[in-house]
Amino acid sequence: MRMIVLMMALALALALALALPVAAVAENQNGNSLDTVMVTGSRISYRDLLDTPAIAITKKGDYLMQEIDLVNDTRSEDGRKQEIHATVDRMLAQAGSRYQVLYGDDYQAVVGGSASQIDIEVDSKRPDTSRVKLYVRTTIGEGPGDSQVLELRRFIKGAAKVGRTEIDMPAETAIGMNKPEKYRHELIAAIAADSRQVEQELGSGCRLDLEGLNSRIEWERVSAVELLLYIPYKMKITDCVATAAKS
Repeated sequence: MRMIVLMMALALALALALALPVAAVAENQNGNSLDTVMVTGSRISYRDLLDTPAIAITKKGDYLMQEIDLVNDTRSEDGRKQEIHATVDRMLAQAGSRYQVLYGDDYQAVVGGSASQIDIEVDSKRPDTSRVKLYVRTTIGEGPGDSQVLELRRFIKGAAKVGRTEIDMPAETAIGMNKPEKYRHELIAAIAADSRQVEQELGSGCRLDLEGLNSRIEWERVSAVELLLYIPYKMKITDCVATAAKS
């Protein structure tokens, strides 16, 4: 009976899982992207790992994204714009099919063909300086993740700069993953398998309940190119003492 209740709870979680991506798409149309996660920052610490559920899966991200700032202090504003645009054009020529240059804050669009579409802003604190924030993206492939990050940063550092243009690059490189909810069924299957194993080891005298399986997938960074994905569920085990007392 307890196993039937457990499987019914898992079936309900799967039904809810099928409905979640629809909600994500609807919100995305209103400008709040839930289809893609971008994780920038250090890797999860052991202390933080203790706060995650026992069952989780590690998945490689889809791409690496590096923020960059192009800064120029040529005397004339038109000259600054021309030199920054020319630097981006050279970067696009060097990128080939391996790297993409993106522009935008809330929504990043791929810069294609020419950099003339990019708006260059005058620095609010330094009126003799112009700047623009861009992003360089590359698909995560095979091989060591740290090496892939170094290659991306090496490409940016080696970009041909025009005039007085300089490229500033933060220390952190982000991991991007498209539609992490696609791993929901795999996660729930792993939780179900673990629950069945726990049920067998405890015996028939205990009651096992799962809560939170309808929650969205959460994530933590575990390596240069990997994310730890988990559902913040809780497992409750009760009635063991009471059953033992009756026997």
